Amino acid sequence: MFSFKVVLAVMAAAVMAVGVACGDDDDDGGGGGGGGDGGGGTQEIVYNLPTPPSALFYPALVAEELGFFEEEGVSPDLAPAAEEISATAFLDNGDADVSFADVDEIILARSQGGEHEAIFSPQHTNTAGIVVPEDSDIQDISGVEGKKVGLESEESTRFLAAMLDSAGIDPNSVETAVVGTSGALVAQTFEDDEIQAYVGNASDFTALSANGVSLRNITPEDVARIDGNPLAVLPGTLEEKREAIVGFLRAWAKGQYVGQVNREVVEQIAREKVPAEWRNEQSGEAALDLAISLMEPDDPERIGDLRPDVWDTGQDVLVRAGVIEEGDTIDVQEALNDSLIEEINDWDRAEVEAAAKEYAGG
Repeated sequence: MFSFKVVLAVMAAAVMAVGVACGDDDDDGGGGGGGGDGGGGTQEIVYNLPTPPSALFYPALVAEELGFFEEEGVSPDLAPAAEEISATAFLDNGDADVSFADVDEIILARSQGGEHEAIFSPQHTNTAGIVVPEDSDIQDISGVEGKKVGLESEESTRFLAAMLDSAGIDPNSVETAVVGTSGALVAQTFEDDEIQAYVGNASDFTALSANGVSLRNITPEDVARIDGNPLAVLPGTLEEKREAIVGFLRAWAKGQYVGQVNREVVEQIAREKVPAEWRNEQSGEAALDLAISLMEPDDPERIGDLRPDVWDTGQDVLVRAGVIEEGDTIDVQEALNDSLIEEINDWDRAEVEAAAKEYAGG
């Protein structure tokens, strides 16, 4: 099965060091910029991310450093990332109160009888897609017909086939090869013209950028709009911990907003919290730029808004990819609960901007 999720190995130059950096290099005694145990709040909440603390999920780093979690009266604790465990399983097993899952994970869980709901969606852009070098003659996905496409893994085969099918292209007209996620290796395959396009995830594209490959995204527009990592919760947990969840997400939204208005502060915090991701300067800069762009909301007054049409597209991709049968599809409206969005966004933007400016010393 393919996934819309950002893969767990992030930042090309720091892949092997991230785990160490999150533990040994962090002196705050908490979860390493992911909230930790000592946010000063009174309501505890455990959340799950697909990665250890990372600039790719900078709102948690910013919310902790600027005191937003404390302001909202919550003490968040980041559950350990685990590639072999689905995000929704963290909820089912009671290992997390809320989990940043994938659109496909939530749809699949509900198609199998689960009650998982999406209540907040910070990334209004797909974290997976297909790219070509910036100077490529290929202008859109139709241009890959008759070409060779590199895949980050065998799982990407279905995702590519679904994108081609939606564009009216016979998947059999495109040759594929699994080339992995090494930025240097994939860059070389482009250089040698062994592939003309590449299907991967956000961190793969960052790794390519760090290796000098300027990219152009040719993901079909409807697929490119599929949310990355919406927040899932079980109804019982939402009822029991509603106040804490709202507080956590309000603090997250404030941190997310800082990235949209004061990139310098986010970089300053990220460099301190996850130094391993900056051992390669170009990779760190590219990753942060990507993270901020992924977190750009359609409406800054409704950060985390849920978009039913995007979820319909996500389910259609799953059907086209053969991940889910037509008869097992769900009513996506029932999977979306936007009742908290207004409350989550009920805070003063000017005050947050001032807090960021003060932190920067200005």
